[in-house]
Amino acid sequence: MALLTLSQIHKTFEKGTVNENHVLRGLDLEVNQGDFISIIGGNGAGKSTLLNSISGAVTIDEGDILLEGQSIRKTAVSQRAKDISRVFQDPRMGTATNLTIEENMAIAYLRGKKRHLFKKAVTDKDREIFKAALAELDLGLENRLKTDAAFLSGGQRQALTLAMATLVRPKLLLLDEHTAALDPKTSEMVMRLTKKIVEEQGLTTLMITHNMEHAITYGNRLVMLYHGKIVVDISGEEKKNLTVAQLMDLFHKNSGQALTDDALVLG
Repeated sequence: MALLTLSQIHKTFEKGTVNENHVLRGLDLEVNQGDFISIIGGNGAGKSTLLNSISGAVTIDEGDILLEGQSIRKTAVSQRAKDISRVFQDPRMGTATNLTIEENMAIAYLRGKKRHLFKKAVTDKDREIFKAALAELDLGLENRLKTDAAFLSGGQRQALTLAMATLVRPKLLLLDEHTAALDPKTSEMVMRLTKKIVEEQGLTTLMITHNMEHAITYGNRLVMLYHGKIVVDISGEEKKNLTVAQLMDLFHKNSGQALTDDALVLG
């Protein structure tokens, strides 16, 4: 049984108006336990709407979403959050600026647990757990627990967000262009950390990327969206041996469009 199944998903924004936009058009996808899937596609292909539908941030119009065989179509975002973690493009979206590293970690540690209005102070035992998770990042953040997140660089904040998203092991990790706002060097650092965390925890992961090299290098599957449907789904040796030029050809063949810098980014 697949961990996640999306069946005939449709989503239309501003239905019945001149701005009507049918983004997802009968999308089908099966995600197996342990899959690390890179998701690519041109602007407007439906990538973010797909992740928003899975997380519950967007309500689908038709179809169903099954997590471990159970429908979550009508499950609230807050309920899905205990099983589904997400890292966004903007490093500031994953952390609270006015809270310390340890306070941010403490919030993440509550995922899936009953939340009380007044939580006890962070204990020494909690700190040891936070330090161990942060030490895996190899950025020295385990020695800066009392530092406000506002004083971290974009790369440090995104690394912290990754640690927070996986502190309580999720069933599914969603990465929404999580390196797009970073400079190339920092982007590579965050991608190395992503690979390490995903592999060590055996996380099932969906990652949207505009970077073709990242799409090829990371993960065991690559899917391409076009007009709200999956038009390419490759894995294993086929994906491993794929070149950027071949990926560009695949895009052209399946979309009828030439691949431009605006659609996907090289390198």
